[in-house]
Amino acid sequence: MNQPGKHIFNISYIPVFVLLVFLILPSLVFSFSGCGLYYFDDEETSATKPDVEYMVIEVIDGDTLVLLNNEHVRLIGINTPESERYFYGEAKEVLKLLVLNKNVRLEKDVDDRDTYGRLLRYVYLGNLFVNLEMVKRGFANVFTFPPNVKYTDKFIEAEREARTNDIGLWEKSNSSNIEININCDAEGDDRINLNGEYVIFKNNNNFDINLGGWTVKDLSTNIYDFGKIIFKSGSNLILFSGKGSDSENKLYWNSTKPIWNNDHDTLYLRDADGLIVQLYNY
Repeated sequence: MNQPGKHIFNISYIPVFVLLVFLILPSLVFSFSGCGLYYFDDEETSATKPDVEYMVIEVIDGDTLVLLNNEHVRLIGINTPESERYFYGEAKEVLKLLVLNKNVRLEKDVDDRDTYGRLLRYVYLGNLFVNLEMVKRGFANVFTFPPNVKYTDKFIEAEREARTNDIGLWEKSNSSNIEININCDAEGDDRINLNGEYVIFKNNNNFDINLGGWTVKDLSTNIYDFGKIIFKSGSNLILFSGKGSDSENKLYWNSTKPIWNNDHDTLYLRDADGLIVQLYNY
């Protein structure tokens, strides 16, 4: 695979006392998990982080910020929802509360920039590892940028904890009894045989589901929006990656490139409220 519902920000997702902490006491760092949004990581030492600090003047979204020197920085190892997607506003707001108008330190991994010219960096505010905090608090999922994988194990463990506790992005839907199977490796050349790559969904719920507003996303940034389709109880639905005409039980992504990695990937199925229905790893 080539690498690179709508939800309005609701302030109720962030406890009022947390907002007051960020607005009134911006230098305060909590040293225990579960209180506020800061996370003090005892494993991080000053030797791992550079001394030079940079002022953050703008936050683009939950994983991209702008420095005073006008450099755009993409946080390595994580991915937050795109504009108009569930939890986009929450992720952006939290990153703003963490770093906007504050001095941060940046750590480079292997690559200096991405294809958009943005700096690829791990970001630190005091003893807070910002990239890790976004994942730990459920505002971002893990998204590796090989060969920039220095902290991948930490990110994976943080996401696992957030998922276990249904935090943020990982809040579960009531329609979670959907079985998923993926044929990720199409016969022949994946780039040509796009419809040889497909996902099979089975509705094991005892009720029909209107899929209007539901989405499928991969580990990268590819997103498919379901139309107003009635997914009948006990029935199967196949989503092909390539082009075609939709029918009652066959849908087409109409992608011009393969969606699913042959060796590993993750499928995120979300309902119309943006809640996680099923997460499928292979």
